Amino acid sequence: MAHRYLALLHPTPNARAALSAALEGRSDYVTILDRPECLLVCEVGAYALPVLDRGVVIGPLYRTGRHQREHAFTPEDARLVLNTTGEFLTRAFWGGYVALLIDDGAVAVVRAPFGELPCLVFRRQDATFVASDVGMLETFGGFAPRVAPDAVARFLAAPDTRDSETCLEELSEVRGGDRLIVRQDAVETEALWSPWQHAASDRMIADPGEAAARLRGSIISSLATRWCDDERLIVMLSGGLDSSIVTAAAVAAGRSVDAVNITTPDAAGDERRYARLTTGLAHVSLEERSLDVTAVHLSTSAAAGLPRPSLRAFWSDARRQARMLAEQQGAASVISGGGGDNIFCSLQSVSALLDCWSQTGDRQEAWRVAREIGELTGTSMITVLWRAWLRSWHPRRPVTNEYDASFLSTAAIAAARAGTRHPWRERPAGVLSGKAAHVALLVGTQGLAEDADPRAAIPILYPLLSQPVVETCLRIPSWFWFDRGCNRAVARHAFSALLPPEVAWRRSKGSPDGFVVQLYDTHRGLIREMLLGGRLAELGLLDRDAISRVLDDPRPAAGTDHGRIMRLVDVETWCRSWPR
Repeated sequence: MAHRYLALLHPTPNARAALSAALEGRSDYVTILDRPECLLVCEVGAYALPVLDRGVVIGPLYRTGRHQREHAFTPEDARLVLNTTGEFLTRAFWGGYVALLIDDGAVAVVRAPFGELPCLVFRRQDATFVASDVGMLETFGGFAPRVAPDAVARFLAAPDTRDSETCLEELSEVRGGDRLIVRQDAVETEALWSPWQHAASDRMIADPGEAAARLRGSIISSLATRWCDDERLIVMLSGGLDSSIVTAAAVAAGRSVDAVNITTPDAAGDERRYARLTTGLAHVSLEERSLDVTAVHLSTSAAAGLPRPSLRAFWSDARRQARMLAEQQGAASVISGGGGDNIFCSLQSVSALLDCWSQTGDRQEAWRVAREIGELTGTSMITVLWRAWLRSWHPRRPVTNEYDASFLSTAAIAAARAGTRHPWRERPAGVLSGKAAHVALLVGTQGLAEDADPRAAIPILYPLLSQPVVETCLRIPSWFWFDRGCNRAVARHAFSALLPPEVAWRRSKGSPDGFVVQLYDTHRGLIREMLLGGRLAELGLLDRDAISRVLDDPRPAAGTDHGRIMRLVDVETWCRSWPR
C-alpha cells in the first residue's frame, strides 16, 4: 500500500483555495488534517494516525517491543509525541513514517530513521509544501522540476552520500531521523536520531554470544512486526549471506515466503548453488531467473520521477522480474538483503584490533582478532600488528569523505568539493576508531532505505535496515565481527543454525559486474552519443575527452572505468527525463 501525501504548511487563503480547486471531483485523496497551520491530504487508504488534534503520523508505525502495527496512540503516548515535538517517536517507535505535528504556531515534520516514505520540501511565498513525491508537488503544488547542476555534480562524486539536497532546483528533503521546524518566517532542521547515540563504548554489548542472540532476535522480530499484515513475501535471494539471512529470518518469523534468484550470464553472477542450499533447508520455493540485456533500456531512466538519479539501469530488470513474481504470487512487497554488508560491519581494517586492545586490554583476545584480520585479508599477523601500531599514532584520524572525480569536469569537481560533510563522518569524543568506521559504512545505506518510490504498487524494502536492527548492530563491538577468517561474524553466528554452513561461512561473493560489462559493450555507440552530446555535457559536468578515450578503446572492458561510465549513463537518462 502506498502512502502518498501533500501538506501545506502556513498556507495563505489563496494557497488553500488552489489546492481545493485541484482536488475538486477527485475521490482518490482525502483531507486528513485541516488546521490554520497545516492542511494535509493523503491518498485514500494510506495509514494516518492522528496525534490528538495537533498532528498526524503518515505511514506504517510500530511500537518497539510490540509485534503489530500501531492503529492509534494512547493519550499518554500522544502527549509524549507532542511534548517532545516528535523526538519520542524516534525513541519508542520505528517504521516508515512521516509525522506532522503542530507546536505553538510552528509545524514540526519528523521522518523515521531509515524510513522509506520520502519527505520532500518545496517553499513558495504562499506556503511551504511537504510531499511524498515530485508528482504530488507538480499536480497540487505548481512545482516545475528543473535539474540542479551543482547538486548533480555532488551526486556524481558521492552517489551514496545523502543530505537534505536533492538534484532538483528549489527542492529539498527531510533526511531520515531529522526534524524540520517550519514557522511563518523561518525553517530550521535538526537531527533527532543519529548512529552516534548507539555507538558509544558504554552502550556496547559485552558478550559475543549475547550479541549474536540479540541480533538474531532483532532481525526476526522486525520481520515479524513489519510484515505482520502480509500473507506472502517475495525475497530477492542472491545466495549471498545477507539475503540468505533475510530468507531464514522471514521463515522463522512465520511469514509465507517465495524466493527469486536472478543470475547474470557469467559465473561471478551465478549463485544458484547457494540459493538452492538456503531454500532447501528453509523449505522455501525458489524461482530461478536470469538478467536479459535486451530488457534493459539505457535511454529510459529507472529513477524517472524521483528527486535523485538513485536507481541503476543494470538492476532494473531484476527489480522488474521480482515485482512480476510478487504480482503472480499475490505478495504485497518484495524484500532484499541490501545494506547487510554495511550494518554487519563488513570491514577489513586494523581499527577493530585497536578497539579491542583499548577496551579490553586482553592480550589473548587481541591476538585472536589480529589473526582473524590477517586470515581475512591474506596478510600475516605480524603485518596486521605493525599496521595497528602505526594507526595507533593517529587515534583521532577522521573518517574521510569518499569522492569519485573520474570523468568529471573541473567545474563539477569544484562543485562536489563545496558540498557539506555528512554528520555521520564526524566522530564524537568517546567513540572508538573501529566503531567510527562502522558508522561511516551506514552513510551508504541511507539512500538504499530512503530513496523508495511511493508510487510503486509493489515496494522493494530492506528489512536489515529496520531501525531496531541497525541500533542493535551499532551496540556490537567492532572486533566481535571477526571470526573464522571472516567479517560479519556476529551475523554468521546468529543464523548459523538456520543456514547451511556453506552459506553461513562462505567467503566468496557474487558480483553483477559481468552483466554491466555486457551492457557496456553492447551499447557503446549509444553510450557515446548519450554522454558526449547529452544533458550532462551540456551542463558542463563531464570531461568528454577522458570519456572519449575510454569509449574509443577497442579492447574489452576491464578495470573500473566501464562501471563508472555506466553510472554516468544512469544520471544522464535521469536528467533527460525532466524538462529543460
